[in-house]
Amino acid sequence: MAMRITTKMMQATSLRNLNINKSRQEKLANQMSTGKKITRPSDDPVIAIRSLKLNSSLDKIDQYYEKNASDAESWLELTLSSLSTVNRILTDDIRKNIMSAKSSYKTVEDREAVITHLRKAMEEIYSTGNADSGGRSIFTGYRTDMPLTLTAPKTEKNTITEQFTNDTIDKMTFVYAGDINTINEGNFKDVADIDKESISSNEIWRKRLAYGDLDLKQAVGPDGKPMVDANGKPVYESNIDIGYMSNTVYDGDGVKLSTTSMTAYVSIDTDKVPNEAVFKLNDANGNPIEVRVPRGQDDKTGTGVVVTPPGSSVPSTVDLSFSEDGTIRIENNDPNLKPKEAVTIGCDVTKNTDGTSTVKFDKKFETSFKIEPENIYESGSNDAYMSVVGDANKNTISFIAETGEILFGDAIAERFKHLPSDNELRVTYDKSEWKKGDLDPVHYFYTEREGKTASGKEKTLVFNENFLDDPSKNGKQIIEYDVGNNQTLQVNTTADEAFSHAMGRDVEEVISMLEEYGSYQTSLQEVEKLIKSEKYNGTDDELKLTRQKEALEKAMTRVLDKINKRCDELVKDCDGYFAKTQLAETDCGSRLARLGMVQNRLEMQQTNFGELVSENEDADYTDLVIQMKSIEMTYQAALSSISYTMQTSLLDFIR
Repeated sequence: MAMRITTKMMQATSLRNLNINKSRQEKLANQMSTGKKITRPSDDPVIAIRSLKLNSSLDKIDQYYEKNASDAESWLELTLSSLSTVNRILTDDIRKNIMSAKSSYKTVEDREAVITHLRKAMEEIYSTGNADSGGRSIFTGYRTDMPLTLTAPKTEKNTITEQFTNDTIDKMTFVYAGDINTINEGNFKDVADIDKESISSNEIWRKRLAYGDLDLKQAVGPDGKPMVDANGKPVYESNIDIGYMSNTVYDGDGVKLSTTSMTAYVSIDTDKVPNEAVFKLNDANGNPIEVRVPRGQDDKTGTGVVVTPPGSSVPSTVDLSFSEDGTIRIENNDPNLKPKEAVTIGCDVTKNTDGTSTVKFDKKFETSFKIEPENIYESGSNDAYMSVVGDANKNTISFIAETGEILFGDAIAERFKHLPSDNELRVTYDKSEWKKGDLDPVHYFYTEREGKTASGKEKTLVFNENFLDDPSKNGKQIIEYDVGNNQTLQVNTTADEAFSHAMGRDVEEVISMLEEYGSYQTSLQEVEKLIKSEKYNGTDDELKLTRQKEALEKAMTRVLDKINKRCDELVKDCDGYFAKTQLAETDCGSRLARLGMVQNRLEMQQTNFGELVSENEDADYTDLVIQMKSIEMTYQAALSSISYTMQTSLLDFIR
């Protein structure tokens, strides 16, 4: 069958072919202008899919290399520089000046120079700890918005719990010389007489806390007024807790709690509502008894307390309680027991779906010791330090708020020293007055900080609560950066690795010893001046001045021995701080070196993936030009052919 071809059909076919040619030309023009093989996925789905995958990988590499690794490098370099500064100050300034303290005590100028250098050096170390990277504090873990030290003085109550082991309990030397270091022309007659035989050096066990100038709590009398003694001095009550943690020993459905003076077995009766703590112990006659104390009550004032067998009673010196929050407490207030002891343990009672209850006791219980009010002192007076000296005071614990020291009698120190080395000791105390440059306790300890909400309501902020649960796994705040696929790098060094309270406390101790020596030297100069004046020749006052001079000279010798001995110890401590900080510096440097290797690899990956993306997406300009020229020639030829063909119509064929 013959097919009819009209002029219209020829025109349409020619135009369609021209448009196809033009489309190809436009596509090539777009490729030349964009430099890409495709402009939309439909141009070539295979290239599009590969492009998505390659660009996604390249974006990740760019993020790791250009942002994460760069930021990590800046952080690590700043940390390394800061640690290097700390190490330099420790060796070139602090260690050197502690050594100088042994020989630079004779003149006021020498002492002042050492004191000034030591203070400036510690200020520089702690201010170095405030270094930040891009506005983020680099030594404070996750709390990057908080500096390491306080930037201004403030009044803010913090309840701090220090956790430590018995190897931090050390000995100090206290030189007893009465008040002769306060002698001057106006008071030498009134200063209590003391001769050189009365001067003594006393070795005292102590725990030096992280801070000094701690809070005291003045006792309140029945009339609601603060109590004072016969001399008008404030009477304090204990607001400091000290004790040690022991592993809980389970016995069936209860636990066994023991102190030096007593042992008790405690379980929870979950069938009782509210729950009851069941104490099994001995009465005053040594006979076994059982005491049931409802939750939220104690055995002395609580209702519903049951003691069996009938007619038995809890010893009058023993207090048993089961508080609302699940804390079980056994306290022995025997006045003949020194110091008085208490044992506490927490528990949780949970209801099961079947109606039964499950009791979970804490992993550890605490044995705490009570510091008696008469052993709480404002400052480091003679009475404070001598309160634990001698056999009569061997079971005494004293607390000095100004110096932040807890002093132990020999028997108490022996008890602590014989604890297993992994036994955790705790001290809880309050501090409200803070100076500029003090290390913020929230970076080191479990801390309860009093504050206010935006509306002005009182609020207690709790920091590092997990420290109390398990100090060996205290949730160290490590900051890690992603620097590759499934690859992270720690960038931060935490405060405890380089900035310890002990550094500053050691410096304070050296300064205190130099000032102590200076006070005796000043008094000796006053006494020698009075003797040389000859105003008291032939009188009892001359004899007293002579005795005071001899006593002062002996006291100065004892203090000098103390300075030399203690400075030798502190130099070793300083070497320990240096070794610890050097380890942190080495660790930081190794991480920086590792980051450098990662950056080299990322740079190579970035180059390789960039080439793969280019090969997949980028057009070949040489090929495009050839194709473009070919299409242009085809287009021109098509135009010429069509123009000739279109001149002939169907009528021409018919003729």
